[in-house]
Amino acid sequence: MAFLCAKNANNLEDFAFIDQVGKILLFYSPSCGSTQDLVTRCARQAGKKHPVALLTFHQTRGRGQQNHTWEAEPGKNLAMSVWLPLKNPRPDTFPLLNMALTSACTKGIGTMCAEVMIKWPNDLRHRGAKLAGILMETQSDADLGKYLCMGIGVNVNQSDFVHLPQPATSLKNTTGKEYNLMDLARALLTQIQTAFAAWEKQPDDNRFLAEFNELLEGKNQYWEAECGADEQIQGLLHGVDAQGRILFETAGKTTALHHGMVRLKTCLTQK
Repeated sequence: MAFLCAKNANNLEDFAFIDQVGKILLFYSPSCGSTQDLVTRCARQAGKKHPVALLTFHQTRGRGQQNHTWEAEPGKNLAMSVWLPLKNPRPDTFPLLNMALTSACTKGIGTMCAEVMIKWPNDLRHRGAKLAGILMETQSDADLGKYLCMGIGVNVNQSDFVHLPQPATSLKNTTGKEYNLMDLARALLTQIQTAFAAWEKQPDDNRFLAEFNELLEGKNQYWEAECGADEQIQGLLHGVDAQGRILFETAGKTTALHHGMVRLKTCLTQK
């Protein structure tokens, strides 16, 4: 299977088909603003039916949760987006798909680095320091139908993270080894394909929730959390429910909270 290289004359972003990992067609861009924005062009070129992934080692306008930017040193880290067509979408099972894919990325990175945990909702951390971030965006249009774009940013061979507002680390910092970025991409895509196929077969399978909770950082421990810009609360994190909400106990009462309502800041038990 072969595709031509595509180029956008306005921003000079180009990409080319380079490989296939299972059913996922893998494209590469030498440099782009955001893989999350460009991956839909790859999907159209691939015929709009196959899952596709786009990776780059130089992303200039990466973004994370809640419109935060994702910054990475060129050539040392992996930025990748995966486009997944939702052929029979059931919105009530999308949170479980989110959990399945997040767990898949945790396992993919975990093949190279031990003790990778999920900080709710979509950060992957090693001993309290951010190792990777995931952005899930479900969209639809008349041409592509309903689809999910999953953006993944992994700190791989970068050593310094002095300008970030939160503790961060990399695979190199945690293991002392240099990693091949393409090998990591293939390891992630292998896990992602397995998880997505399982969800397509049984989208309401409770094992997606159970696995996510097993990998959840700070479960059954006390956290400081932020509600809005000013309010700080402390409580016990019991886990996550099937809708992707955290079960957070404060003053003897447990409440289910969406990630738009609250942001976990610090695990107090681990301090």
